[in-house]
Amino acid sequence: MKHFFYVFFLLLLSLNSAQAERRVALVIGNSGYANVAELKNPYNDAQGMSEKLKDLGFDVVTGLDLSLRDMRQTVRAFIKKLDKADLALFFYAGHGIQVNGENYLVPVDAQLDTHLDLDFETLPANLVLNAMEQSTKVNLVFLDACRNNPFTENLARSMGTRSSAVGRGLAKIGSGVGSLISFATQPGNVALDGDGKNSPFTSALIKHLGTPGQDVTRDLVMVRRDVLEATKGQQVPWDNSSLTGEVILKAVEVVEPPEEKKPTINPQIELTYWDSIKSGQNAAYFETYLSRYPEGQFADIARIRIDEINAKAERDKAQQAKPDTTAEITYWQTIQNSNRPEMFESYITRYPKGIYADLARLKIESIKRQAEAEERRKAQAKAQAEAQTIASAANTSTERTATKPADEITVAALTPDETPASVSPAPVTPLSPEELATALQTELNRVGCSVGRVDGDWGNKSRRALRTYGHEAGIDLASLDPSPAILDQLKKSTGRVCPLTCGRNQELKNGRCVATRKPDPSGNSKKSSTTTKTADSCPKSPTVYGNKIIGMVPGVGRQTLTHPCGRKLACKSSKASWILNCHWL
Repeated sequence: MKHFFYVFFLLLLSLNSAQAERRVALVIGNSGYANVAELKNPYNDAQGMSEKLKDLGFDVVTGLDLSLRDMRQTVRAFIKKLDKADLALFFYAGHGIQVNGENYLVPVDAQLDTHLDLDFETLPANLVLNAMEQSTKVNLVFLDACRNNPFTENLARSMGTRSSAVGRGLAKIGSGVGSLISFATQPGNVALDGDGKNSPFTSALIKHLGTPGQDVTRDLVMVRRDVLEATKGQQVPWDNSSLTGEVILKAVEVVEPPEEKKPTINPQIELTYWDSIKSGQNAAYFETYLSRYPEGQFADIARIRIDEINAKAERDKAQQAKPDTTAEITYWQTIQNSNRPEMFESYITRYPKGIYADLARLKIESIKRQAEAEERRKAQAKAQAEAQTIASAANTSTERTATKPADEITVAALTPDETPASVSPAPVTPLSPEELATALQTELNRVGCSVGRVDGDWGNKSRRALRTYGHEAGIDLASLDPSPAILDQLKKSTGRVCPLTCGRNQELKNGRCVATRKPDPSGNSKKSSTTTKTADSCPKSPTVYGNKIIGMVPGVGRQTLTHPCGRKLACKSSKASWILNCHWL
């Protein structure tokens, strides 16, 4: 009991000391400026802060839309109240300006045409701050004056080359020991007015300042979070503090709830009640017991029985809701090995959400893919057979033509409209992208346009080979990607189209690349031939030699080789002619 009275005495003493603390505040809000556009929020901001500070126990001096004369009188009245004050607070909302690192508060009747007007038309912020620091140990200053200020433009123009002395927003203010100065945004930046009744900074101050039991610096952290969220990160409140201890504007009120008087429980009556319900299968019996005896002898058992009864009810409900799947399983077992898609489609129609619905859809897709693959295989086999027939006929024609002298061969070129009617076009074979790429790679290798390994991967090497084919065959390719039209064109080409390119230390000889003979390293080479090969010994026309070495194949690409006389020649034929046309290089 003695301990209780001691604690009560200390609590009463702390409350009396808190009530004895003397707090004074100066609140100024200037909105209705005479010489620039009116500000929307400062008047409302000052009213809101004045009411907030009065609730926190401050003796508040308030000034709204003050002229320079009124501002000076209001500040003077505030300074008189600072004597013997324990805590002083200054809040200002309106236009402020910084010049050469000094901050000035602008009254509503100010007219700043030149920098000389500063001393006569504005109130230096340090006039208030110095008076507070000289009279009071703990000082709090809140400046919501960092707005986009039209006065700065006039001053900057009037100062000419010294216009850099006029800054955006307010300048950083150094604080004495025991003071905290908070700005609506960082020094040198401009704050936003917001869309509501109050500015974002003042709205957050009114909301968080004086949170019970919380230090003012923690209040400002919460203010900063709200302003960042309200301005989407464009405005960051800033403060400069030299406080030496916690400043709690509102203490926590400790209210002890009245202790409830517990009803007297008759153990015999409780036992009788429990005996009457303990074998019950309805959870309501045990819930009623718990409502009457929440801390009774059998409370834990009652809770366990409620959980058991509810769990059993859920199991019974799930069992009843479970459908009979015997017929569905029998139906599936009947059709599961079928190769007819309509069987599985009928299953899905009957059981759209059945056990095997997903499997049935997969079976349908698999059967259809197999059927399509079989159709492609048959079409490819038919196309290959027709191609072999056409190739055999072409080879027979080539052999007959080759028996004639080269100068007697005359082959007429056929235009697309003159294609013999007896040759039916090959059917279009639907190929997958990988199959199409593989077929194109095979054909390109066949006509001498090497793609390397045939793997169905249509990469840069395959594109270069197709580009070379188009260049050598004289075909203008619209795209280097695989297409059935390009594949058909390749199949029509017989013989080598791309020139044979020999590697290092190789030379083209009789249409093949052979290794060049290396010189004798000892320098004792064999006796040179008595016959010197010169251009004078070369025939006038190289065409006969070219047709003899390369062969007579229509549509062959440009090829380069060397005549036994030592001179190089190039040969190429048109698509319609069996004879190569060669010329000396």
